[in-house]
Order: sequence, then structure tokens, then C-alpha cells
Amino acid sequence: MKAITTYAILMIFMGLSTLMAQEKSVLLSKDMFQTHQILPLSTLDGWVFKKGDHRDWGEVEVNTRDWKPKKISEINTNYEDESGRIEGWFRIRIRIDSSLSNLELGLNRQLWAATDVYINGELDHSFGSTNEKYEAYNPILKYPTSINLNAGEEYLIAVHFVDYETTFTQREIRLKQENLKRFLNLTGPEYADAVTRQLKLTHIYGTLNIGISFLLFLLFWFLVLLNQNQTIFIMIATMATFVLLTAIGIFYNTFYEISYDEEKTRFLITITLQAFIATFGLLILEWVLLKKITWLSITILIVVTFTSTIAHIFSISFPFGISFSVMLVYVSYLLYTHWKSINAGQLAVIAALVMPIIANIFYVNVHKFSLDFFYHYDKLITSFSLLSAPIFLMLYIAVRFKEILKDAELEANKVLMISQEKKELLADQNVKLESLVTERTSELKNSLENLKATQDQLIQSEKMASLGELTAGIAHEIQNPLNFVNNFSEVSNELIVEMNEEIEKGDLEEAKLIAEDIKQNLSKINHHGKRADAIVKGMLQHSRKSTAEKEPTDINKLADEYLRLAYHGLRAKDQTFNATLLTEYDESIGMIDVIPQDIGRVILNLITNAFYVVKERKLSEEKVNSDYENNTGSEGLDMYIPIVSIKTQQKENKVEIIVKDNGNGIPNHILDKIFQPFFTTKPTGQGTGLGLSMSYDIVTKGHGGELKVKTEEGKGTTFIIELPIDNPKN
Repeated sequence: MKAITTYAILMIFMGLSTLMAQEKSVLLSKDMFQTHQILPLSTLDGWVFKKGDHRDWGEVEVNTRDWKPKKISEINTNYEDESGRIEGWFRIRIRIDSSLSNLELGLNRQLWAATDVYINGELDHSFGSTNEKYEAYNPILKYPTSINLNAGEEYLIAVHFVDYETTFTQREIRLKQENLKRFLNLTGPEYADAVTRQLKLTHIYGTLNIGISFLLFLLFWFLVLLNQNQTIFIMIATMATFVLLTAIGIFYNTFYEISYDEEKTRFLITITLQAFIATFGLLILEWVLLKKITWLSITILIVVTFTSTIAHIFSISFPFGISFSVMLVYVSYLLYTHWKSINAGQLAVIAALVMPIIANIFYVNVHKFSLDFFYHYDKLITSFSLLSAPIFLMLYIAVRFKEILKDAELEANKVLMISQEKKELLADQNVKLESLVTERTSELKNSLENLKATQDQLIQSEKMASLGELTAGIAHEIQNPLNFVNNFSEVSNELIVEMNEEIEKGDLEEAKLIAEDIKQNLSKINHHGKRADAIVKGMLQHSRKSTAEKEPTDINKLADEYLRLAYHGLRAKDQTFNATLLTEYDESIGMIDVIPQDIGRVILNLITNAFYVVKERKLSEEKVNSDYENNTGSEGLDMYIPIVSIKTQQKENKVEIIVKDNGNGIPNHILDKIFQPFFTTKPTGQGTGLGLSMSYDIVTKGHGGELKVKTEEGKGTTFIIELPIDNPKN
């Protein structure tokens, strides 16, 4: 009886030994941790696998003689059944080394498959649903599940693995060998911190990518709105739109918990957009180099996008590889045939096409060399591949604007040369005219020698007065548009310098605004050049009536425009001049009916005179202070600060424009002469004496208003333009 018992015990022991023959016990130690305290269980030797499902296979004691040694990382699509379902069990025995004691361990899952994890025959955790109603597990940025393992003990881990996929699949998000290596992981406490960092980085990169893409999207379409005839801007704005959609697609699943079907849709749309963006860059390059888009590039765009989608739906990469290679060959051909003529802007377009392709190729292959490097820098690489194209295209636009401005500067110089030639021609004609008038006057004088001396003197005075009025009137009328040409050209030169500074700073919004100012200045130069030509032909008289018609005008905008024009014009002539400008505009005025060119001329004249008097006072007081300091050795008087102000206000049925300065004022004995033609207090060559006279006529005769002056010697002068409101338009 004792022998039989001994034999039975021996047989049971041998049976258990046979039962466990396939399962090896693997010792896990702290030295096996990889970066961020992650220990991949999927790659351990000792796993056994059996296809199918039986709930008893999760028990501790299971006959595994017919199970095959296979790591979880070795599972592939060959195990699919006809419906596309992969189902089986993995088992392994592990022992926990003492080096892992006192560590809070966790279990981490990757990939979109469902698993039930059993420890010592007890269900520890379910990732997704392995039931008939299959539900994949979303592994994106998930914290590890806590697991209780004691050092020195042995544990049986059984994994019920289920993966289900229809014919239409994306292999990149399931069963990829590189990702299966980290399918099931044992983690330490540092891994949770790594997940937290990854969450923060993902949200930061996602927000930056979407935010920058959205800003570029708005910027490029705003450029299209302002330059609707620029085909290249429309193409660049279109690419920026697809980049924005791609950025949203790439980072959408990191902001929201989504299902596997939603993930497949998101992934398919995203990779299709990426393929489209890469080939759409070819169209932009072709347009920049050839000024047209060929059917070949359109065909390449369609084929590459289509084959990319097919490659990710059916895992058929060969057609995509061929079409993508054809695109690269055609790009190389374009670069080879146009390399010698490529400029800086076109180089930016080439970089916009090439850099995303290089970044995507690097992204696809980098994880084959180092998973740690991939997990550290994948978002940076993604951001570069996504944003490099629109950023380089923005550089192209900046270079293009610089070229346009250079051309505009050349045109402005041509206009100045033409204006100078016209000025010289007018001077020559004036000399001839004066000579002719002198000759005729001399002949007339000789024919009237018989008249009385008083009559001779009167006639001569009247003739000379008429001649002086005619000559001065012509000179003033010619000088006025020429001053505009000179002032606008000088202001334009300053604006070009400012715009170049803004472009270097990367502030394209400000550069664009300055460019619009330059465009307006050039238009005004052209306008006043033509006006000078008309003056030469018509020899306008001082008393002529304006042929312009009144139109609704924003008087505040008009006043502010001519204030800045006068100031920049004077600064262009004298860089040392500075003045404090004060403005106070009544916003309730709205639009009033005036002749804007004439009223602008009046405002400009008054402001220019104001700048002249405060400049003269500044120079005078600086000289007095200098003499005082030289004579006494002590500090001079308080420094004088030039101030010029302009104010608008509405009173009942009229609008007032008030121009005030703190100059020396107008002496009382000449106050009643300031509106007389040809009266001026300026030195010879600095004024014709017609400015205030013409301003007075424009306000009173042309607009039915009044031009008033208030002055106080030593304190300043105030001019008040009163304009009636015939038809107020608010």
C-alpha cells in the first residue's frame, strides 16, 4: 500500500512537471527597466501562446504541452481568421527580484487591441472588451494600472489577446512590430511622471501647431483679400488651410477620448491630407518657376494622394512608392533645369516643398533606430514637418514684397527724375516769358513816351504789378505740386526704410500697412506730376475758380493726413526738427460736403506755416541761450518746446478746424495784411505770399465759410477755419 501511494505521488509530480514544461520562469529585476522605468514584458523569452479562447486558460494549472513558444511582440496578421479576428492566450511565469521591492509597480498597455490580464488565475484588469461585442482599448497617453507584486514571489501572468479588424484597415495603428515590443509593460513610479510630461508636451505642441497654423491661415487669406489678382497668394493660402486641417487631425485624439472607428477615420484623413500637402507644394513650385501649372503636376497630385490613401486602407505600399518616386524625379528635373535662375524667394519655396518630405521620411524611419529618441522628439519632428511649409512660404512672400518695393523705389526715382526735368523746363520757360514780357513792355513804353509823366508812371506800375502777379502766381502754382512730389517722395523713402525694418523684425502686418502708404504716396506723386503739367499748359491765374465738385469727406481723417504729411515733409528736409503734435478730433462730425483737395491744401498751408514759426522761435531761443551761457557762464533759460495742435469741433450748423502754434505770434501792425496776395514775412526764396491769400479764397469763396486768426505776440497764433454744413451726413 505504501508503494502504491509513493508511486501515485511520483506520477502526480511527473504530471505537474509535464504540465508546466512549456512555461519558463523569468526573473524581473530593476536593471531591466528602460527609459522612464518601463520594462517591456512583450519581448521576454518564456511566453507561450495558443490560438483560440477558453476561460480555463487563465488558471494557474493548465496543460500547456501543445502551446507554442511565442512572444507577444511576434503576433501578426497571419493569425487572423476569415472575419479578421485574432484571438489567443499568452502565458508566462515571472519572479520579482528584491531590487523591485518597495517600488509602486504598474501595468501599461499600448496598441488598439483588447486584452484581459490574469495574475495567478485572477482577472487583474481588462483593457477594452474581449467579448463577442469587441471594443478596442484606446492606449493614447494613458496612465499605468496599479499592480501588486511582491519581491521574491513567483507569479503566473495570462493574457487573453483579441484584435479584430475589417478588410479596410490601417496597419500603422495596430500590430506594428515596433509598437508590439511595448504592447504590455511593467512600469515603475517614474513612468507616471513621464506620462504627465507627455500629456503636457502633447497639449503644448498641439496648441502651438493649431494656433500657429490658424494664424498663418488668417494671414495668408488676408493677403489674398488684399491682392486678389495674385494667384500664388491663393495657392499659398490654400496650402495653409490644409495645414490647419492636418494640425487639427494630428492632435485631435490627444485632446478628446475617441473610439477605434473614429481613430481610423482621423488617421486616414490625416495621412491623406499630408500626402496632398506634399504634392500641392509641387504645384506652388511649378507656378513660381514656370508661371503655370502643368497637367503632369496635377496628375501627380491626384495619383500620389489616391495611392497614399489606398496604401493605408489595404496596406498596399508599392503604388504609392512608385507615384511618390515619380514626383521626386519631376521635382529634381525642375530644380536641375532652373537652378541657375533660382532666386532667394524661389529657394524658400523649394525649402517649403523639400523640408516636410525630409521630416516625414525621418519620422517614418526614426523609430526603427531608437524608440526612446522617437518618443522624446516625435512631436518636434511632427511640428517641423507640419509648419515648415507655410513658414518657408511666408519667407517667400517677404522676399517677394521686398522685390516689389525695390521696383516701386525705382519707379519713384524715375518719377522724381521726370519731375526734375519738368521743373527745369518750367524754369527755362519762365525765363523766356520774362524776356518776352520785358521786350513787349519796352516796346509799349517807347510808344507811350508822349503821355504825361504821371500817366507813364501809373501804366508802368500797373504793368509791373500785373507782371509780378502773373509771374508769382505761376511760380506758386508750379511750386505747389512740385512740393507735393518732393515731399511724398521723401516720405516714401522714409517709409521704405521703416518697412524694411519691420520685415526684418518679422512684423508683416505693419510692413503691409507701410506698403499701402507707399502705394498711396506714389499715386499722389503721379497725380501732382500731372497737375504740374496741366499748370504749365494752362498758366492758371490766382483768381481762377476750382472746377472740383464737393463730396462727402471725413474732415478728421483729412486733417490728420495733412498734419502727418506736413510733419514728415519738414522732417525730411531737416532731421533736427522736432515738435509736439496735439490732436483733438470731434468724432461726432461725420462726413461733410467739401472739396477735399482744396480744404487739404488750406490745412497743409496753415500747418506748414505753424511748423515754420515754431522752428524759427526754437532756433532764436537756442541762440539766445547759447549767448547767455557764453557771456555769463551759467545755465540759460528754460528750454522752449515747439507745439503744434489741430482740433475739430462742430457748432450748430458749422464745423471748425483750429490750427494752433506756440510761436512768436503775428505783430499787430501787419495782422490786417496777412491775407493779401504776395504779402509774406518769410525771407526771400522761402515764401511767395500767396498761401494765406489762396487759403482765404478757398474757404470764403469756394466753400462759403470763414478763415479767422487770433494771435498774441510771444505766445502763438490760432487760425480757425469755419465751414458751413449744408447737408450733414453722420
